[in-house]
Amino acid sequence: MKSVFAVTDACAGCGACIKTCPEKAIRPAPRGYGSPLIVLEDRCSGCAECAEVCPVSACIEVLLEER
Repeated sequence: MKSVFAVTDACAGCGACIKTCPEKAIRPAPRGYGSPLIVLEDRCSGCAECAEVCPVSACIEVLLEER
């Protein structure tokens, strides 16, 4: 299992996670998406830096099955 992070709909769009992500895996979401930001799973290393800086706890850990 690989651990990555995702942004929930609690996201306020402040961008703190974008600035802190060492992998540059967090991007603005397409219009109409459930939250303001998305995590590119293939780039996310699971370091949790986004979760540490998020003021509204919108970055959560997700387990992915290895393909």
